Amino acid sequence: MKGKKSMGGKKRDMYAPEKKTAIRVKLLGMAAVFVTLPVYGISNELFKLAACRDNSSSMLQNEKVKKIAEDINGIAAERKRKREEKGRGKRKEAGLGFADFTHELEEGRDWFQAQEKEHITMVSYDGLRLAAYYLPAEQESDKVLILMHGYRNKGIVWDFASLVKFYHEMGYHLLVPHQRAHGESEGKYICFGVKERYDLLQWTKYIAGRFGEKCNIFLSGISMGASTVLMAAGLKLPEQVKGLIADCGYTSPWDIFVHVLAKDCHLPKFPLLYAADYICRMKAGFHFQECSTVESMHVNRIPVLFIHGGKDDFVPAEMSRINYEACRAEKDIFIAERAAHGTSNLVEPEAYRKKVVEFVEKWSDGNKKTDTFYRAD
Repeated sequence: MKGKKSMGGKKRDMYAPEKKTAIRVKLLGMAAVFVTLPVYGISNELFKLAACRDNSSSMLQNEKVKKIAEDINGIAAERKRKREEKGRGKRKEAGLGFADFTHELEEGRDWFQAQEKEHITMVSYDGLRLAAYYLPAEQESDKVLILMHGYRNKGIVWDFASLVKFYHEMGYHLLVPHQRAHGESEGKYICFGVKERYDLLQWTKYIAGRFGEKCNIFLSGISMGASTVLMAAGLKLPEQVKGLIADCGYTSPWDIFVHVLAKDCHLPKFPLLYAADYICRMKAGFHFQECSTVESMHVNRIPVLFIHGGKDDFVPAEMSRINYEACRAEKDIFIAERAAHGTSNLVEPEAYRKKVVEFVEKWSDGNKKTDTFYRAD
């Protein structure tokens, strides 16, 4: 029996549904490619801009693209200003940033550079040559501060420029590492604390071995350096570590990228950040949600002094409050209300230094009750 006829008298094509499905699949595939390629391209440029040591090849560094971005940010800022004026009657006052303290920063940096220092190198767990400068105290001391600088730090002590002389005069030996992919340390990718925490662990073990069992080691970081310090607290740090000072640290790479994407780029986290995270895994060997300071604070038993600028619009002060709430060790928090990102020690120097002195004196020289504290495995 030959093929049946339809009611209209024409032969029915038994393969028509399959053909239509195949066409739909092809069309969807083509549409997916047209959508995926731009997303991948933009995400890859964001990854290069944020994580690559040499980000000059990023399209987002192109002057024309930067001009467009500045224009967009300007329009967005003006709209935000109008909304704030309409809702509250006045615009939110900006905090005091690094640009307001150039003289103090340059003076402190020049002082540090003029000192006679020891240059130290070591090899990281993944084979990178890391560098640090060690400035010994003027007199015999068992107190050491390890200072971890922030993201794309301008010079080895720029973040700490107004503090290095103060700490040195307090009788502290200072170890100032170049974080990986910064300064004299090797590394192609900045890892936002995820891998740097292991580098800090090595530097801490080096100092503990150099000074012995009775030394007092404090880890202090600003911005990305603060997050590195807090993430390292989730590792098994030497018993000689008596306290942590975390100035304007973020809660995780993912969280800070979400914030910056929305504030500075006016871009959604989906799908761009998810794609950038995938690219980061493939190229740099880590991902943005691999580690968080909140997780580390849940297991940390080392006292922490949290510090933040009240008008920090780069890393919101709320992130330090979240870290503070998560911390299960002895803790304190200081908010410098008029400070922007990383400038609390410049805006309120007396209050800042008083807090730091009280903290390190409280937890130095055996004052810490080590029998009630333990280290995270």
